[in-house]
Amino acid sequence: MKKTKASRPMSVAAALCLTAALTACSGGNSNSASPSGSAAPGGSSSPAAGAVKLSISWDQQFNGTPGVQNNPVANEIKAKTGVTMDIISSDPDKIKVMLAGGDLPDIMILPPDQAKVALDGKLVMPLDELLAKAPNISKFQTALDVINARLNNTDGHHYFLPINIAPNAKPFSNYAPWIGWYTRWDYYKEQGYPELKSYDDMIPMLADELKKHPTTDEGKKVYGLSGWTDWGLWSYYVPFVYAEGWTESTKNTTTKPDGSYVYRYAADGPFWRGVEFYNKAFRAGILDKEAFTQKYSDYQGKVKSGQLLTIHMGWELDGANAYFKAKGQDDKGFVAQVVDGATSQAYSLQSIVGLNDPWIVISKNCKDPERAIAFLDYLYSYEGSGLLSNGLKGTQWDIENGKPEFTDATIKARTEDKDFGVKTGVGLYGKLQGLGGSTVDPSTGAYLDYGLTEKYFKTKLNPLDKDYSEHYGGTYPGDAWNKLVEQGKAKSLSPAFIPALPALQSQGDDDLAKIEANIEQILIKETPKAVMAKDDAAFQKEKERILGLVNKAGMPQADAFWKKSFEDGMAKYKELVGDVK
Repeated sequence: MKKTKASRPMSVAAALCLTAALTACSGGNSNSASPSGSAAPGGSSSPAAGAVKLSISWDQQFNGTPGVQNNPVANEIKAKTGVTMDIISSDPDKIKVMLAGGDLPDIMILPPDQAKVALDGKLVMPLDELLAKAPNISKFQTALDVINARLNNTDGHHYFLPINIAPNAKPFSNYAPWIGWYTRWDYYKEQGYPELKSYDDMIPMLADELKKHPTTDEGKKVYGLSGWTDWGLWSYYVPFVYAEGWTESTKNTTTKPDGSYVYRYAADGPFWRGVEFYNKAFRAGILDKEAFTQKYSDYQGKVKSGQLLTIHMGWELDGANAYFKAKGQDDKGFVAQVVDGATSQAYSLQSIVGLNDPWIVISKNCKDPERAIAFLDYLYSYEGSGLLSNGLKGTQWDIENGKPEFTDATIKARTEDKDFGVKTGVGLYGKLQGLGGSTVDPSTGAYLDYGLTEKYFKTKLNPLDKDYSEHYGGTYPGDAWNKLVEQGKAKSLSPAFIPALPALQSQGDDDLAKIEANIEQILIKETPKAVMAKDDAAFQKEKERILGLVNKAGMPQADAFWKKSFEDGMAKYKELVGDVK
């Protein structure tokens, strides 16, 4: 196989940074300022001599107003470091033009594929001498080494800085489970809270609900479950990966609930688990047949008009439940379905080596590299990361009962003012944030992200979530799952869920990508035939036929590659967790 540039992992573990409260994918962030307001060790307590303006290009559209930043957070950064941020909103095409033309800003935020282009073109500055003056960043030598390994860079220098590093990362509770299976709480309650031993038990439950409620209040047809086609095979396997304790790493590397490796599309992989479930739903008459043809926008239309009895993802909840809220039915809507032994991603885990995408670089054109590294080093301190995440003490947050908390006014503004981040800078510069929000600040004993406190979670409660939580003995949905875990009725994250793993795995080459693209096209075309099989025997026959096609297309070769990639990545991970720096 011929070598090619390192490709971006396409796993849902990476995609889910769109939804976790602690990711920086949309320009948001996650951390906290130290309550004393003083600089943490290695942080700046006063600006360096003289002021400087540094241009910083984003890797995508910037959520705020591009140009010179002027808001409380940006101004505090200027007071601490002497740096005025001049943000350049960007996109992949614009970055390509900048890299090709060499007209580069002082600092760039780059996805891995374009980082490789910048490295090969000698467009980024080696950081090693500068890191001697950056004590906060220098603590994370392993994280920098991981990027070099991923890019096959062996020149002995470091060029890239990961963001959202969580030293000694531990699982933490979300406000609510954010991916898995969500069902109508009002209908579940109507049925007397039936105990479900597995997700397959949802099918007769949904069938009963559909008989009682075949249409919406507006007369539109209701479906038990649905799906879409323009995300490839996503809707078949993702809900089960996260609801039943499977995990996924890079591309098609997954693990079973027992932690052992399995190829995503293998006979015993999560894809076929999902296809079998959809077949059972089809035979029960609750599957929306348009799932085989409609796009995600069509699916969303049904979600937002009350036409579905199940949805897949936590980020759909607001849109789905808005339908009921608009009608004054605050006690109706979707919640995470409780099933014996389920996981449903009620917990998250950040990476000890930071996000796999994007990374920060200082360009070869930087007008003042020493000021640039000092600026970045401040943002890798507890104080600097916390400032990005939470704003200023006495303004956006303060000490309550000995712990840092968002003020009531801040919580109200975050909830009601869609421009809160733009006005204050809170959460706006997450792609510059060195430490992850689940990092514990030793000066407070609290998470750096004050959006992870019980006070903040409680402010998000609505009548639906309150009823759901209290039924299971919790104060908010995530706490309810904590109680279920304590009772042995649900599970926390699988130990096999390792966010750092994609950065430690080989990513394959163009030949492998072609094989897998062909496999996926075969599955997209043939899978509906298995879903619509009339009985178990017919389903098994279709499954074997389809597996024969993908095996002929090279699935054993792809499987062997990812198995070795997984094993090698795990070996590297076990080496670094013993001495994470």
